[in-house]
Amino acid sequence: MTSLPNVSPDSSSPQVAHPSATRELVDALRALIAAQRTADLPADVLADATALVCDATALLEPHQVDGIPGQNALRAAYPDREQFATGDPARFFPYSPVVGPLNAIAPPVTFTFDGERMSGHGTLPAPYTGPPGTVHGGVVAMVLDELLGAVNACLGLGAYTGTLTVRYERPTPIGEEITFDAWVDRTEGRKVFTVGTISASGAVTARAEGVFIRVEQPIPAD
Repeated sequence: MTSLPNVSPDSSSPQVAHPSATRELVDALRALIAAQRTADLPADVLADATALVCDATALLEPHQVDGIPGQNALRAAYPDREQFATGDPARFFPYSPVVGPLNAIAPPVTFTFDGERMSGHGTLPAPYTGPPGTVHGGVVAMVLDELLGAVNACLGLGAYTGTLTVRYERPTPIGEEITFDAWVDRTEGRKVFTVGTISASGAVTARAEGVFIRVEQPIPAD
């Protein structure tokens, strides 16, 4: 399980006060989303479930925070260089829609950095379906974008996506183990050229080539 930094309940902090307990809530929400996606419910169960979800939403609403959300923080902030140094995207992007342990819409998949390349594995469940039995093409592109961006960050080449070219070679299956691989091909000035693949059963299902642009990022306004 990814370790997230514990912080005190401070309204100026970019992180949540209780990350472990928040992660438990996120895991429960993720399970709820997956269960709803594959359920055909009778009217009384639908009514009961709707009431429960509305009650839970009402509990959360008074605790919303001001500020621009970021995938590295509850409130956008400069990335923590020490977190990048861990080589763990789930730690430095805890709100990522792909690997974020604090984001209920993330599958999440697992990425691992070996010092040069980013590899990973995971299973995308029914909520990510496009064509029957396969992952939606837009989701495939999102995962590849995150994969390539994560290896850049781990190599100290954090940058914004300029272009992302995805080649879909065969369907990426829903509910089956898939693997990931990415590496930086080269850099040219501010441009970072990064490539990566998604595979299933030993065969590449999609590959991507990205051009990323390194820029100085200003401190976001609260």
